[in-house]
Amino acid sequence: MAEYLSKAMAFAQDAAKLSVRLSEGLVDNALDFGLDTPGSFYDHAEFRLGQTRRELNSGSEKERLAAMKRLLACVAKGYDVSEYFADVVKNVATGSLEKRRLVYMFLLRYAEQEQDLALLSVNTFQRDVADSDAEIRAMALRVMSSIRVQAIGAVVTVAVRRLAGDSSPHVRRTAALAVPKLLRLDAGLREELQAVVNSMLGEGSALAVGAVAKAFRTVSPQQLPHAHAHFRRWCAQLGDADEWGQLELVRLLAAYARTQFARPVEGSRLDTDHTLLLQAVAPLLHSRNRAVVMGACAAVSHLAPESQLHLVAKPLVRVMRGSRESAYVALTAVLQVAQRHPQVFYPHVRSFFVAAADAPFVRRVKLQVLAELAAAETAPAMVGEVAAYTQSPLLDVAEGAVRVLLRCAQRVRSATVDCFQSLLLLAGNDQRPPVCAAAMRAVRALLLDGTLRDADSRAMTLYDILCFVARSLDKFTADGARSCVFALVADFAESRFGSQHALDVLRAGIRGFGQEGLEAKMQILELSTRLYLCAQKESDGVLAEALKPHCEYLQQLHAHVFTLARYDVSFQVRDRARCLRALAPLAGYDDALVETASHVVEAGLELLGSSATSNPPACTSKHSTGYTLGSLSQAVGREVSGYEPLADWPENPPKNVDRGPQVSVLAAAASHAQPIAVAGISGRAGRADAGYSTPRSTADDDDLDAFLDSADDQPAKRIVQAQRSAVVFEQMYSSSSVDSSETESESENESEPEPESESES
Repeated sequence: MAEYLSKAMAFAQDAAKLSVRLSEGLVDNALDFGLDTPGSFYDHAEFRLGQTRRELNSGSEKERLAAMKRLLACVAKGYDVSEYFADVVKNVATGSLEKRRLVYMFLLRYAEQEQDLALLSVNTFQRDVADSDAEIRAMALRVMSSIRVQAIGAVVTVAVRRLAGDSSPHVRRTAALAVPKLLRLDAGLREELQAVVNSMLGEGSALAVGAVAKAFRTVSPQQLPHAHAHFRRWCAQLGDADEWGQLELVRLLAAYARTQFARPVEGSRLDTDHTLLLQAVAPLLHSRNRAVVMGACAAVSHLAPESQLHLVAKPLVRVMRGSRESAYVALTAVLQVAQRHPQVFYPHVRSFFVAAADAPFVRRVKLQVLAELAAAETAPAMVGEVAAYTQSPLLDVAEGAVRVLLRCAQRVRSATVDCFQSLLLLAGNDQRPPVCAAAMRAVRALLLDGTLRDADSRAMTLYDILCFVARSLDKFTADGARSCVFALVADFAESRFGSQHALDVLRAGIRGFGQEGLEAKMQILELSTRLYLCAQKESDGVLAEALKPHCEYLQQLHAHVFTLARYDVSFQVRDRARCLRALAPLAGYDDALVETASHVVEAGLELLGSSATSNPPACTSKHSTGYTLGSLSQAVGREVSGYEPLADWPENPPKNVDRGPQVSVLAAAASHAQPIAVAGISGRAGRADAGYSTPRSTADDDDLDAFLDSADDQPAKRIVQAQRSAVVFEQMYSSSSVDSSETESESENESEPEPESESES
């Protein structure tokens, strides 16, 4: 039995070795038999790199072609195969069109890394620039412009000038895209490149017009008047260009409009070309490309009057529902628009509610947007949702919800009391120090700015609120929350609560002064100074009358807390103590200052009172509203290298400017607005019968069109459109039924009709 098993195992091992040899042989011989597929190149490319160098230098055309396919497969899979660059350069001058394309793809990938070796093939590239194949001409120019060696800048410039007027739009597009590369290589070529780009401004192909716009913005950013004669044609080409060409055209046209048109004022009529641009950009808001949507939203928000800003709301919300990076960029744009015109996003407030799957940077901006959208229209849907966020285990969500509740309380009078009670209970019951501190800051802000006093109804008096806050002092562990308690007592020291309990709160703070945080220590010092100055004040105030029996005790507390502050470990506390002690000198300690103390009591109280509202809680965003919408600077909140801001509207815009022939087709398309889908756009651009050679002249149809264009009632429009559709359908149905009945009768009567009957039918 054991001998049988050993023979079986040996047989199995031999069979396995034989199968491996057979598979290796099939892979090696597949090229000769023509069985090697593109999939096999991609799957096994990295395992056969050892023989690639030999195949590249082989005399067999098939082996060299297979080696190039294998190298590009490795590049696609992320492997670094730049060591074969020298061997690939030897194959530049090849007669095979397929292999030449592969060689150019490889050189294009590693031309910047191997600049010296790439220079060896410049002569071949110069010959290929004049090749009969447009793809070879374009790829040769791409490789030449990617070699970042200043010595060949003049050679590449000559090639760009030559191919700028090529018959192929693909080659002209490549020539335009080579212009920014040359400018980065040698800034001294700017004037020569400007002449080349100016000659390309009349580009009529939608494939190349976007690249020309990119080149023009790069070499001539301040020479926008050169685009006068091409403005209307570019507006007409906007819907036909490729997606990245649309983005470049929109940016160029927006920069042009900000220097040539007057600022749009609500109620005034826009320039006809200004209106043409807005109509051309509107379909791009429905593009499938998020970058195009952001560019269109930027153009509308910076160029359109306020009444048209609602057009950007739905596109931005749609972009926000993509990846989290896209959501962040869209949310920063929403935030910038909402800071100036929050009413645009009121109908979409639920789209900005925080979801469990949101990234931290996304939910942070969402909460900032909700704070900007706080209004009477959004409060019913927002307050309950945001109040639930305060119980979130995520601290950033809870703190952001506190700021949103504060903004709702400040802006919406009907929600002030509910928001304040929620914040007060959160401050007294929450065990998380950062959330408790944020809630206390919000409570203090509402009490100081008079929001709660102006509310419609209050269930608690100021005395009750301060008593609740003072009783919660022992539960507070956060430095920010405890400092707010001492600050509130100091702010309302002249009230009924201050006259009865301010001294007790001060004593509680001095008892644990050494264990308090930095903010709490400073507020204790200010509270002690305020009470001491009020006691020294010569008036009949409520607080002064209440403190007169305790003047000696208050003086001892004041001296004790300033002695503790004098030797505190924090230099900020020591500096604050020295400043406040100059305002309120102590008898027996600062005799030199006591004589002038009466002159500074009023000034000291006024100074301490002015600091009560000097540091309100921050509810606004850190993102600046001055950057161009959709730019990197706007997304990160600071100006980055390469940022080009839009120019301010001119005070005296130029008049009687010739911007090319009138584009009546585009104006009609924008006014009638039927759905189309061009270059990835699912928008509204033209009538269904715009291309008919026979015009419609029926009076009834013209009257209906005029009525539909002028009617403001949407239900009336839908009724008229439904009636028209019903009439058309009835006509089609009656004609089809008549034709079918005639056909049936003819087939029943005779099988071979006479010529006369055929002509009659």
